[in-house]
Amino acid sequence: MKQNSMAANLVATRGNRCSAAILGWIEENVYKEYEIDPAMQRRLRQQILDQVNALKDLSIDIVKSETAVINEVWVEKLDEIHQELRQLNGAA
Repeated sequence: MKQNSMAANLVATRGNRCSAAILGWIEENVYKEYEIDPAMQRRLRQQILDQVNALKDLSIDIVKSETAVINEVWVEKLDEIHQELRQLNGAA
């Protein structure tokens, strides 16, 4: 089974950015504003990472499934059509 690694990499990157954005916002807006002890901060951080990573892993598994391969074939066909149209428009 062919894997859609480009989409999987995109999902992984966006998942990491999501975690960083959430954790950064909490650090700047919650930890500084409220007195949250370091142990609770670590627990919250781990909970967020666990949940976002679980969603990211599920998404990557879906992307790598056979459905993703079928979708990749259609994307390739659309790319071929667009390339043909660009060539036709350039020749006209």
